[in-house]
Amino acid sequence: MFGKVANALIRREADAYRAQGLQEEALRLLRKVLSASPNLHPDAKTGIEQQIRQIEAEMSGSALEEHQQLSEEQIAIIREGWCENSTLDDVVVCGQALHALGRHSDALVEFRTSIQKGYSAHRVIAPVADCLARLHQPHELPGLVSDWTAGMFQDPQETFNFMLSLSEQMLAAGDREHAAALGRYLDSFKGVRPNYRRRLDALLKTLKSSATKKKSLQAEDHLDPVDPTLSRSVLLRIRAALRSLISRDR
Repeated sequence: MFGKVANALIRREADAYRAQGLQEEALRLLRKVLSASPNLHPDAKTGIEQQIRQIEAEMSGSALEEHQQLSEEQIAIIREGWCENSTLDDVVVCGQALHALGRHSDALVEFRTSIQKGYSAHRVIAPVADCLARLHQPHELPGLVSDWTAGMFQDPQETFNFMLSLSEQMLAAGDREHAAALGRYLDSFKGVRPNYRRRLDALLKTLKSSATKKKSLQAEDHLDPVDPTLSRSVLLRIRAALRSLISRDR
């Protein structure tokens, strides 16, 4: 029979599997808790049964009215899963998962960490731009992006390049207001490299046009598809961390 803390951790592990689309693994863990804990508190049992029904509905293709969000405690468990052994890909996968779940602030933390550790900033331009646009109003964006990128690049020109790429991505995604706010801010910069200036001029010209067309992101690097095996690797590390916590609880 599992203890109270062990039950909670296993439920969080199931949430992590569910977030990665591994519903069968999540169901197996939840059903194991029910079968191994006949004296489970009624409220806890009801919660687990509800989780099981939601997962079964997802697997059958039923639309859920509400999407379960990860709690701060669950996110801490996920991050603890790889700790000092994390790779850059692990951090990026975590950021992508949080972004997909609508946890935009948490996703930005992971993306910023990955960039500071040497991951190509342009590989995460799309989710970073989406998170920033969803979290902030256009007039707030210039100052917030400046703060967010502070200390991220050694060369101020690369900071400008990254911010320009964000604005380009926002326009490409059809978000004209956020793109314009950031573009106008960048237009005030002096001594910009000629190739960056040309890109900015083209962006501003497009923004002024009555017929804004979606354009491909101009970046020195391109987004590479994440190996699906990376997600599995991350989950295995989460599981190892959870098992370790459970052992300490016994």
